[in-house]
Formats: sequence, C-alpha cells, structure tokens
Amino acid sequence: MFRCITLAIGILLLALTGALSTPIPPNYQVSSPSAELQNEEQIFVSPVDSLILIADWRDFRLGYRRIGLGISRDGGNTWTDSLITERMYNRQSDPVMDVDRHGNFYACFLDYEWDGNGSGITFTRSNDDGLTWSEPTIIQDWPPGLYFEDKQFTTIDRTAGPHDGNLYVAWARFVNAGGPNMMVFARSVDGAITFDDVLDLGGRNGQFAQPLVGADGSVHVFWTGGGGIQYVKSVDAGISFTSPTLIFTTWGNFGTVDGGVNVYNGTSGTVDIFGGPYHGNIYLSYANMDLTANPYYDYNIEFVRSTDGGLTWSDPIYVNDDGTGPGSMYDQFHPWLWCNEEGTLITIFYDQRTDVENHYQFDCFAAYSFDGGLSFTTNHRISEVSINPGYLATSVIPSDDGKTYPLGMAAGTEAGLIAEYIGLTAFKDHVNAVWTDTRNGNQDVFGANWTIPLLEPRLISPAADTVGLPATPHFDWATAWKEHDDSYRIEVAIDPDFQHQILSAVVDTTGFTPDALDEGVYYWRVKVFALASSDSSEYSATRKFRVGFSCCLDTRGNANGDEEDNTNVSDITWLVAYLFGVPLGAAPPCMEEGNANGDVAELVNISDISYLVEFLFGVPLGPPPPDCP
Repeated sequence: MFRCITLAIGILLLALTGALSTPIPPNYQVSSPSAELQNEEQIFVSPVDSLILIADWRDFRLGYRRIGLGISRDGGNTWTDSLITERMYNRQSDPVMDVDRHGNFYACFLDYEWDGNGSGITFTRSNDDGLTWSEPTIIQDWPPGLYFEDKQFTTIDRTAGPHDGNLYVAWARFVNAGGPNMMVFARSVDGAITFDDVLDLGGRNGQFAQPLVGADGSVHVFWTGGGGIQYVKSVDAGISFTSPTLIFTTWGNFGTVDGGVNVYNGTSGTVDIFGGPYHGNIYLSYANMDLTANPYYDYNIEFVRSTDGGLTWSDPIYVNDDGTGPGSMYDQFHPWLWCNEEGTLITIFYDQRTDVENHYQFDCFAAYSFDGGLSFTTNHRISEVSINPGYLATSVIPSDDGKTYPLGMAAGTEAGLIAEYIGLTAFKDHVNAVWTDTRNGNQDVFGANWTIPLLEPRLISPAADTVGLPATPHFDWATAWKEHDDSYRIEVAIDPDFQHQILSAVVDTTGFTPDALDEGVYYWRVKVFALASSDSSEYSATRKFRVGFSCCLDTRGNANGDEEDNTNVSDITWLVAYLFGVPLGAAPPCMEEGNANGDVAELVNISDISYLVEFLFGVPLGPPPPDCP
C-alpha cells in the first residue's frame, strides 16, 4: 500500500514537472499601482492592427466602483491606463468589451447610482484605437427602484455576413419588487447608438448570460440556471429565440474553493468563424465540480463543442491535465476561451496545482486545442507569482503600526473576493491575457503576452500503471501542434530511463498500435516535431504499463481477480490450491502466477500465502511489498 502511495506522488510530481517545463512569459502590470482593488478584467486585440490592445476592469482607486481602461500600442508590452469618464451615473461595475471587424472598440458596463435602487447597461465606443470615446448610450433607462440589471456580456457579429457589425448583449434582470430574475437580451444594429426593445429569453433564476455569434450569423445565448447550462438560439439575428433548453447539468454552482474564492459555473464560449476545417464549431468551457473526486470534490475545467449549430453537443472533456477522479484536490476555475484566425483554441484559467502542499494559492495556466476541441494540450503556467487568497481583501496602505488591514465595504466584501472572470485575446499565434494578481499585497491587474509554444505532448491512454493490456496495445495522445505541421515520435522501453528501447517510431497521427509485445512491464513517452520549423518539444511525462496481468493487482491482495476489491478467503484458497497442485478449474482472469507480495520469486510460494493471511486477519505485515506495480 505504501509503495503505491509513493508511486502516485511520483506520478503527480512528474505531471507537475511537465506542466512547468515551458518558460513562464514575462508578466507586466496593466493597472496603475493603487492601494485599492482592481479586478474583473477583459481584453481585446484590434483585428486590423495587432499591436493595439484595449483592456477594461473594475477599479476601486477612488474608493468605490469605477471602470479602469488600459491601452497598449506595442502588442501588450507596455500600458497606459485611466478611468472611463464617459458614463451616465456615479458608479460602474461589471466591465466587458468587444471589437468589431473594422477595429472599433466597445466598452460596456453597469451604470448606477450610489443608492443601489437600480442600474443600467451603458456602452461607449472608440473609432480611433482608444484615443477618444463616444458619449455613453444606456440600453434602457430604468424607473428608479424598478430594475437591477446585472452581469451582462456582449458580442459582435464579425462574420462579414448580412448582419456584420450587429452588437448583442444578454444579462440577468432583477425586479426589485420581488420574484425571480429574468434572463434578457438586447441588440443594436447601428454601433451601440440605439438598441431594440429588451427581450425576455424565458429563463428564470439564472446568471452569467453569454451571447455568441455563429458562423452563419445565428445568435446563441448560454447561462447558468436550473442546475446547469441553459441555452437559447436565434436564427433571425436576435429578433426571436427558441425556448430555453438545459444542455448540461453542472455541480457546485456558485460555490467556493480554498481561501473563500467564489467559483461560478458560467460558460466562456467562442465560435470558429474563419473558414478552416472547423468552421462553424461552437465551443464552451466552464468550471464544474467533480463528484467522483472524494474527499475534495475539486473543480475542473470542462469543455464541450457543437459541430451542428447547437443542435447536439459532445460529451465533456477535461482541459486541465493535473489528474481527476478520486483523490484529486487541485481546483481549476474562471476559464476564458478564444478561437484565433487559424482555428486554434486558446484558454486560460486559475489553477491550484502549484501549491502542492496546501492547494490554497493559485496561478494562471493556459492550454490549446489544434484539433477543433477534440483534445487539449499539456497545460503550462502563465503567472510568475502565485495568487494568494489571503491578500485578496487587504489594503497595501500601512497603518500607524506599519501593518496592513482588510479593506472596508466600499472596496472589500462588496467587490467579491476576486470577481467572476478574467480576460484573453489573440491574433494568430500571439496571445495576450489579463488576470487579478496579488503580488503587490492586494488586487491588481497583471498580464502577459506570448507566442503559442510547442508543448510536450499530453498522453491520453493507456493511463499510468494500466495492467492487463493486450499484446498490441493502442497508444493515444492529444494533438500537440498544428495539424498538417506536426509529427510525433513514440518510444517504448523496458526501463524508465529508456536505455533499452524496444520501439521508436515517427508517425503523423496522434495514435499508434505496435506489433505484438511480450508480456511484461513497459514505459512509453512521446515528443512532437513542428515540420515547418524543425523544432521539437521535450518528451512527455513517462507512463508505465503492463502487458498481461499484474503480479500484484492492486496491493490489496486480490489474487484471483474476483469482483471483491479486497483480499478474502477465496484469494487464499486459490493460492493454496495453486501452490499444492490442486486443480483450479478455469484459469484466473487476472493472475498467471499468483505472486501476491511482489518478492523476488516470480512464482507463488508460501510467503505469498502468509502475506494474504496476515493481510486478511490483521497481523502486522512488516515492510511493504518491495515491487508492487
């Protein structure tokens, strides 16, 4: 048992080492240094000038909620920032942003008075890369005290089709008089100068509505509610919608992770509108609690896709590669997703795996899909300094005694511990991300820009320490680089250092079936080559497997392969019969030799029976088995 625990820790460290082998890109501060909080970021690159980037975020530098605006004119290396002044009311929150096909930027935010009796949704537009901004437009002014609009997201039609330039926004509307909230929608066909009447999408008690534009100009809206992800679709450019449909059940909705950080199951989505092999695919990612991950019930980043315009959806796959299922403990949350002009999917998310001991601090990680969302690459770290939840609600202004103290209601608990989302954008292979960072002692907006790296492949199957494989096992790994510009070397050896290789093959697919292997223990690994540049990655993490059945199936003494997980009298009976030549009937399904205790002797002997008797009746076993796979 102890042997297998040690092995599991070793596997975890190998996975962590693989995740950290790619250099972390240089980080930079986007928001001006402040004693108050900045969080909830969005970022977009101009599609007509990739050096121009604009970001916005929630900013408390004045002691209450405003919107910060950052502009970079060198691809994200340096930034200037200010507060948005084009607003309708005293306070703002929930900043989002988008850009049309011609490079016109749209900043959108909640606009409200201090009394908190209502809010509106305001847009302001820049046609000159952020130098100037238009007079603000509010979607629908509210009678005081009637509505509280909340958590809007927006999107723009960039398809060059008949509805190109249409702007769509969806959000949760709370009626202050009481009753369930409504999920609502509005559109503008004139660049956010005017908006159509607000539509009720039919959802109740939902939140985090995100609209997306399909490659055919259709409009899709997703939100969290009713126990999962709800979905509606419009085929007439947002004039009417289907009734809501629950497309996926999610768990841990509106929960928390270690440190009291809020986690939401809202979707981050994107659509491939660029005419490549995956043109029209709709992609969604979201955090979801793993109910099989006892006792931690950690959150993972799940991903689904639709290849038929939202009619059907794939089964979820995991974006994070740190291990899932029973015993997994590292939470991943706050994903953001982007599809670039080449059809590559890029995602970032918060991840606790770097805090191996406490799973408390977290970092920003990234991953990619080059095969239309069938698989995601090995993950790699983006943030240079881990984010500390203990700093999320503190002020860096020292008091007279030189200490720092929690912020007040104006910028502390009212703001949420770290807000609800982060930001990502890309122009071809050049990626820019922004997130909430604590390296200065409180919340600031930090970012990084980098080129998509050539990562070591992510192994899929067989899983580590799989036993009972056939003589011709099939190997699978995730697409690690651009399709039609990649090849892979798979190696199989009888030792973990690959000094005694029995197979080395270069293939142009992400799967391979070798000629028959002899029964025994093997190790496998893969590396990728980018054909256009002749670059290659590091080797993947090494996995161990066994052809044929293990001599020690699971260290719990199950010798005869019955349905009982633990050792029982039938296991001892089988070994006694095997040792003394009593006919056994049919061959046992999992053991060929009955070597239960993993000693040097390859065949069953008295020590195996002694081991199982001691295991069954609680007699101290002494040292653990010396070699238990």
